[in-house]
Amino acid sequence: MTSGFDPASYYAFDLARGSVQTRHGDRVLVLSTDTVGPLVSLAVKHGDLTAVRALGKRIGEDAARSLGSDVRSATPEDVVNHASGTLAMLGFGALSLERWADALVLSLAGSPPLDTEHLGLAALLGGLLTSLGGRDIACVPIEHGARFVVVHPVIAEEVWTWSKEGVALAEIVSRLAREAA
Repeated sequence: MTSGFDPASYYAFDLARGSVQTRHGDRVLVLSTDTVGPLVSLAVKHGDLTAVRALGKRIGEDAARSLGSDVRSATPEDVVNHASGTLAMLGFGALSLERWADALVLSLAGSPPLDTEHLGLAALLGGLLTSLGGRDIACVPIEHGARFVVVHPVIAEEVWTWSKEGVALAEIVSRLAREAA
């Protein structure tokens, strides 16, 4: 059974108390990217994206709850659909998943500009996938942040180096395949 993401009643506004909650009861803040961007940029500058990754994990938990079933029994399409819907409701853009042979690549269309190297979004997506997949996952921004390669955290730094050197996605996937073999 497939289930689509239902955005209806995602937020509950309690104006008398001055609070906003998701349909799962998590209290949220509505902030502009002009507020959040400098915070993420500062975290990137200091090399500590722990809070951004933790936010991604919370978003992943919310997406898993919206599935209404165990993530492992859902189709990959349903999981991505609910993750994309949840990210979109929070203003992070529209998530899509591509398969490049054995490699998984995410794109986040319409994402807010949080930091110049897109490491904040990479940390957010890594946390989201870690939460959904039940194991530690990293995402590495490539092609100027247009896409993110899903990798094991042990090789994330190496893939990031390739990306900064301007290595194209097809070549990165090829290198990953050679290293896996």
